[in-house]
Amino acid sequence: MTIVQRLTTSVIVLFLSVGLSASAQADLHHNEKLITAGGTITEIVFALGAGDRVIAVDQSSQFPDEVKERPMVGYYRELAAEGVLSFAPDKVLAIEGVGRKEVVKQIESTGVEVVIYKKPTDIDGLITLIQQLGGDLDKNTEAQALIAKFTASLPEVSTGNTAKAVFLLSASERGLIAAGTETVPQLIFNYAGVENIAAQHKGFKGINSEALALQQPDFLVAPEHVVMGAGGKEKFCQSPTLSLLEAARDCRLLIMDSLKSLGMTPRLAEAISTVKSWQQKN
Repeated sequence: MTIVQRLTTSVIVLFLSVGLSASAQADLHHNEKLITAGGTITEIVFALGAGDRVIAVDQSSQFPDEVKERPMVGYYRELAAEGVLSFAPDKVLAIEGVGRKEVVKQIESTGVEVVIYKKPTDIDGLITLIQQLGGDLDKNTEAQALIAKFTASLPEVSTGNTAKAVFLLSASERGLIAAGTETVPQLIFNYAGVENIAAQHKGFKGINSEALALQQPDFLVAPEHVVMGAGGKEKFCQSPTLSLLEAARDCRLLIMDSLKSLGMTPRLAEAISTVKSWQQKN
């Protein structure tokens, strides 16, 4: 065999080994048994076409409908190692804030990889998360397609506010908790042309009912699980903490899907459309 032939053979063997290695790596990804913890993580994993790898989810994972066929391991902030390990997963994909540190360490000590992703609070953060999950799941092409679809679905940010509202995470005897700036509800309001009257604070914080009464929101917005936990729409509006608000007395309340209104997901455009449509009809 000549030097040229030997070199040619070596190159062919190298390419074959690289190809086989890539194929084996793809098969390894595809055969992984995953647990997803965090509604945003679960939604993106399914949107990328990797839902068939998911063997269990946490209680905040409610979309798409297929996740309801999966067993649950509790709420992502309160995961128990025993519950997770009982499913013998290869990997846990979780959102920032998952479980206690000692629980995560206990899971990892058994050889199960726990990947924790930063919780997105804006559009750039969501795009980054989709890219990260696409890479980790060997779904880069699908990730780029999902990003393109998501960005194309977003409307222009409204240049003027046509109504005032407040997003309430709680309205009970313990007081009111409202969404301020740097939250998903604030982002939704910005796109929908709604003034957030709780924008004097960052994040989700308590707010004085008298302060709200001075500004009198045109309508109230609350996530579905909060309203249902209060006993339904009428019961929520009848909360004593809301008695000073005309919007509560008339029960001008928009009830939103909890994950769409609180989590940064690829369905952000749907959440914006919901607020815009409700505002126009009421």
